[in-house]
Amino acid sequence: MSYYWLGEPFLYLAYAMLAGITVLSLVPKAYKPEISVPAWLGPVAAAAIIVFGFVPLLQIIMFFKDDIGFWKSFNSIMFKFSEGERYAWILVLSILLAILTMIVRRKPGSVLRWLMPIALLGIAVAMSSFNHAASLFDGVGQLAFFGHFTAMAIWTGTLLLTGWFSADQERWSAFLRWFHPLAVTCVIVVIGSGLFLMTAVTPEPINSWTLSYGQALLVKHILILPLLVFAFVNGYLVKRKLRRDSGYRPAAWARSEGILIWLIYIVTGYMNQQPAPHEVIDTLASYGPAATFVWFHPGFTIGELAFTWSWIGILSLCLGLALLWNVVNVFRRNRAAAVGLLSGLGAVVLIYCGLMFSVTAV
Repeated sequence: MSYYWLGEPFLYLAYAMLAGITVLSLVPKAYKPEISVPAWLGPVAAAAIIVFGFVPLLQIIMFFKDDIGFWKSFNSIMFKFSEGERYAWILVLSILLAILTMIVRRKPGSVLRWLMPIALLGIAVAMSSFNHAASLFDGVGQLAFFGHFTAMAIWTGTLLLTGWFSADQERWSAFLRWFHPLAVTCVIVVIGSGLFLMTAVTPEPINSWTLSYGQALLVKHILILPLLVFAFVNGYLVKRKLRRDSGYRPAAWARSEGILIWLIYIVTGYMNQQPAPHEVIDTLASYGPAATFVWFHPGFTIGELAFTWSWIGILSLCLGLALLWNVVNVFRRNRAAAVGLLSGLGAVVLIYCGLMFSVTAV
C-alpha cells in the first residue's frame, strides 16, 4: 500500500491557511474580529506546500529509479518534465508568499499585501496540473480543479483562522456580513466544479463504490452533508443570534466546522492517490474491491451494483438524517458545539452504513 497520500491533507490545509491569511489581510479591521494569527503560521504553511507539493514528483522519481537510478531520474523529472517546471513555480511563489505574510503581519497596511492573492493563485495554477482531471481533460480539467481547490481553500481557510485565532467576539456580525456571501459563492463553485470532476473521473459513481476511490468519494460526499449544516448554522443562524445577543460567542461552532473540513481533506488526499475508476470493471479486475466494501458484502469480487432497499438500510438512513437535523436542534438549545459535531459525525456513519446496506451486486 502506498503512503504518499498522507502528505495531501497537509498540503490542502497549508494552502487553506495561506488563503485565509491572504483574504483576512485584505479585509479592513472594522469588518473582522481581532484575529491573532501566529507569526510562524504563514512561513510554516508555505514550507509545508514546498515539502508536500514535492510528493507527486517523488512518486514519479521513485517509479523510474529502478530503471535509470535515483539521481538520473531526479534530474530528468525536475529539469526535463513539465511537472518539474511547475514545481519550480510552486517553490518560488511559496517562498515569496512566506516573505509577504511576515511583512504584512508587521505592517498590515502595506501595499505589498496585494501581491499575496497573485502568489496564492499562481500556486493553485501550478498545482492544478497534478490531478486525475488534468491528465484526462487538459485545460478544462485543470480549470475545474483550480476552481474547486481555490474556492474550498478561500472558504475554509478564512473560517479556520477566524474560528481558531479570533481573540475577541467583537465585530463578528460585521465579519459575517461579508463572509457569509463569500462562503455561499465558494460553496456554489465547489459543488459545480466538484460535479464536473466527479462525472469526468467517475462516470459510474454507484458502481465505483466497490473500489477504494469510490468508497473515499462516497465518504467525502457524505461528510459534506454535516459540513453544509454547520455552514448554515455558522452563517445564517449565528447571524440571527448575534442580532439578539451581541455577546454570544460563536467561535466554538466555527472550530467544529473546521474539524469536518480537516476530515474532508484527509479523505480527499486518500482518494486522489487511488486508481481512478474510468472503467469500474477493469479497475476491479486489476486492483480488487475495497476492503470496506467487502465488510458489508463478503465474497464480492466483481460485478455491478443495484439498489435493493432493506429495512436496516432505510432505518440507518432515517437515523442519519435525524442526527443531521439534531445539529440544528443542538444549536437552538444552546448546547455545546461538540455535541453538534458528534451528532454530525454519527450521521455520517449511519448514512454510509445505510447506503452500503442498500446496494447489492447483480
